[in-house]
Amino acid sequence: MATFELVPDDDGDDDGPPADGSDADTGRAASAALRDRAAGRWRRLPRRGRVAVAAGTAVVVLAAATAAVAPGLLDARDQRLRAEAIRGMPGVVGDLSEPVEPTWSLPATGSVAAVLPDGIAVLGDGTTVTAVDAATGHTVWEHHFDAGGQCGPTPWSAADWATPAETVVCVGSDGATVTVLDPAGEVVGERQLDLPASADDEVDETLPWPHVMPAAGGSVAVLDGGLSAVSVPWREGDDAASALRTLRDSGWSDPTMRVEDALTGEVRAEVTIRLTPDDLGGCGITADGLGDSSLDLQPWIDATPSWTTLTLCGASRTVTPAGDTIDLGDGARTLSALPGGGYVAQGDSSDLLDEHGAARATIDGWALTSLVDTEPDGPVLALLGATDGGSASLAAVGHDGEPVWRHWIRALTTPLARVGDTVVVMDEETVTALDTATGEERWRLGDLVDADPEAGEYVTGVVTDGTRLLLALASNTVQDAETGETRSGHRLVALDLRDGSTAWERAGEGALWGLSAVDGHLVAAGDRVVGLG
Repeated sequence: MATFELVPDDDGDDDGPPADGSDADTGRAASAALRDRAAGRWRRLPRRGRVAVAAGTAVVVLAAATAAVAPGLLDARDQRLRAEAIRGMPGVVGDLSEPVEPTWSLPATGSVAAVLPDGIAVLGDGTTVTAVDAATGHTVWEHHFDAGGQCGPTPWSAADWATPAETVVCVGSDGATVTVLDPAGEVVGERQLDLPASADDEVDETLPWPHVMPAAGGSVAVLDGGLSAVSVPWREGDDAASALRTLRDSGWSDPTMRVEDALTGEVRAEVTIRLTPDDLGGCGITADGLGDSSLDLQPWIDATPSWTTLTLCGASRTVTPAGDTIDLGDGARTLSALPGGGYVAQGDSSDLLDEHGAARATIDGWALTSLVDTEPDGPVLALLGATDGGSASLAAVGHDGEPVWRHWIRALTTPLARVGDTVVVMDEETVTALDTATGEERWRLGDLVDADPEAGEYVTGVVTDGTRLLLALASNTVQDAETGETRSGHRLVALDLRDGSTAWERAGEGALWGLSAVDGHLVAAGDRVVGLG
């Protein structure tokens, strides 16, 4: 837990050094508290991390305990303490006091495919996978695939980005060849998958994509069953039980996902979604333009370093990296990894789960996760329904499922970051900072984000250095009515967490799909993957 104050340094009597004995005692007490927090953070750092920060931390703690300094130096000291307190946590990067500029740029298809130890980002362009030092852009190694492929496990949440993979698993574009690489880029092994075949013994071309996917912990997820191109007519009000019988009579088999060891093929876990009549209401509907419609019965798999999930018609089954299975039920529920460990099954009613998927508590609302969270053991943020005729609220909920505080809202609100004792949330138009402990509003920005539905902006990434919050704002793609050309743009906006003021802003052209921290280094993904510093 990294707790520190993010109030403006020019508030009250905190502008300068203590003027008398009483204030000096207060200053020493505050310095001691900061020192204790830094010491707590130190004890949680691995040996390597201690070596990296030892010299700087020693100087900072000594200054905090003894020095009488001018306001500018005091502010700089506090910023260093904030940075040290959260170093190495998900979504944390180096100093953001000045505008960042590109330091390296490489072509890539999509975002970063995987993150390896020592700040190595793995990029793929469809035929070649490249390992790059996120700090310098230096190519560490390359591996070429003759037929192309997809590599992973691809990080999704802030916690994923801070959890390096031990191996890179690549699935060939044919979906049948698996290659495993170690962090040095050496091929550890390769094998052929036994995939379902069509009547002529060729790989079934009707397989939904992706039917094989790199997954957590050196595994692959393989989709089996539910693969036949079966179409069942469906109109609103049709009898679901009758439609399900027709579906099964037409050759439908319930989909199963196997999570296999990528090297040996050993099955670590297996989950199946068994369709029921109630499930059909969650299926998509496909219309042919002639007034006829049918059920969309395409299962799919998704994988991150934290979980591997099979989904069909709103029902989901998940496998953890340890091989435990989690049944999310048959409602519209999703799973997110919590930065402090464990998971949250999100829905109208949300469940807090331990690392094995066992329920710990239930939240009577939709649990939310922040893009950046330096308080991994703190309360969970959630949207709670109206009570006593009031409006809905954003709440901090303890791990026992009970609200700690409520902040009343009028629009759908999403948490962007929790940094120290400040949580920053956003609705369609407004960015608001709340006190983490009480939910009281600290500052509000009503005109930061362009909310125009046509060409407006949306957040694609957030990082912090402890004092500032950097938002990546991407513009919706707009097509020129005369030329037919499309254009998009983006902005990087650094906000001071203490008062919401804009520290700096930089505009750019082109897409910006994501902004992430790789071992403390800032990486942006768009038309290219770019290092910023």
